[in-house]
Amino acid sequence: MKTSSNHLFRRAGVSLLALAAVASALAFTFVLNDKTGLPSKWPAGSIPVKIMLGSTTTLSDGSTYNSSAAAAALAWNVAIGSAQIQTTVATGSAGDNNDLNEMVFADKVYGKDFEANVLAVTTGWSRGNERTEGDVIFNSAKVWDSYRGATRSAVDLQRVAIHELGHLLGLDHPDEKGQSVSAIMNSHISSIDALTQDDVSGAQSLYGPPGIPANDAFANAEVITLSATGTVTKNGVNTNATKETGEPSHAINGGPSQTANSGGRSVWWRWTAPSAGNVTLDTRGSYFDTLLAVYTGTALANLVSVASSDDIDPGVVQASTVTFTVTGGTTYRFAVDGFNNADGKGADSAGITLNLAFTSTGIAVPVITTQPVSVTVNTGVSTSFSVVATSTATLTYQWLFNGTAITGATNATYNLSSVTTAQGGTYSVTVTNSAGSVTSDGATLTVNTPAPTPAPVSSGGGGGGGGAPSLWFCAVLAALGLARFLRRNSP
Repeated sequence: MKTSSNHLFRRAGVSLLALAAVASALAFTFVLNDKTGLPSKWPAGSIPVKIMLGSTTTLSDGSTYNSSAAAAALAWNVAIGSAQIQTTVATGSAGDNNDLNEMVFADKVYGKDFEANVLAVTTGWSRGNERTEGDVIFNSAKVWDSYRGATRSAVDLQRVAIHELGHLLGLDHPDEKGQSVSAIMNSHISSIDALTQDDVSGAQSLYGPPGIPANDAFANAEVITLSATGTVTKNGVNTNATKETGEPSHAINGGPSQTANSGGRSVWWRWTAPSAGNVTLDTRGSYFDTLLAVYTGTALANLVSVASSDDIDPGVVQASTVTFTVTGGTTYRFAVDGFNNADGKGADSAGITLNLAFTSTGIAVPVITTQPVSVTVNTGVSTSFSVVATSTATLTYQWLFNGTAITGATNATYNLSSVTTAQGGTYSVTVTNSAGSVTSDGATLTVNTPAPTPAPVSSGGGGGGGGAPSLWFCAVLAALGLARFLRRNSP
């Protein structure tokens, strides 16, 4: 659930001090809403920014102050999905709390002197978790240029602009939060002149990567694997996700209204309970105001609600949590959506952390450890399919051909003798114990009909000769040979 308070925050920009060597672990941090503890970020869509730095001076890389700042905005735009910085060039001076986002040179920050060595400052206004305004003020007392690589006596405007626009997006200084990481968002300028992986990961935690999440649609729910008592955590985003036709609203608003919230950016997971037991599911660690719902059913049209949640503490702890009992072998569908504040900007969205804790209270359903394997044979050949499953209780088996049970096929191995083409198709097996059933993957039997054996080629006959000589012909040759021998040896 959203809050409606409006407040101003200011973030100091990079200083002139060089950075020491840093580690490579990800350590991004955010500008937070003090009440909810969630990041302060922009809603999905365009973030309009007026660049008023000047276009008359040609800098070392061939840019102007305005175009160098525009390039900094583009660096962020190619990395994030649900919001884009939309720059326009203008002239004039910036105004505080005027519902405009502006980039200017000035010798003060709205009447307040720059702190020593500070190159730029980003100011901002927010309402609840939602940013509503941000201005970037560059210190006009510094000498500015635009270039890549090692720092020079003049300050590179583009890398400072990338840093300050990171603040405008909602990122903070990781090094000032006790982190040691390579990032352009660190509080001191260095040879880093482009976004690092830490910077990109931080921004994508707020606005997602470009594109639509793979588990946007109900049919593409991501599978969660947890086959015994324990916990599992899944991460994702709902940025650029959609609500499908026929999809229900996933939670009742926290607070006094008690009405269904429309949401609008849902993503899905599914999990099959390995046995009867108890589950706690929550979205603690997510970066936005979540809605959470649990269902059974195989399609949107036949969903049965099991549990749902908006806020753990309405308007304060805006993660969601539910607890429910499960039946072994039943598949449960989990929807995570964003709270829709009905302000025309759509449901909230950002990075998701989904935590599932399961405690078994009964015998586990069978677990298939070796699936049946597809085979290709010729007609008349014998073959078989096998499955390996584990269980603490007695197992039974039922093989299926194209989804229909095969009479008498009730062992872990199913044998086929002298196969015919009619037996080609998909074979699977349902393994059952007292807790429930699980069906294997399908394995395909492909039956080929071999080509007929070619007839032997004729080896003799009249006419053109060939073939073995007859016996009389051999006798004549022998007689002629004997006569020749006798003439040679006569006196």
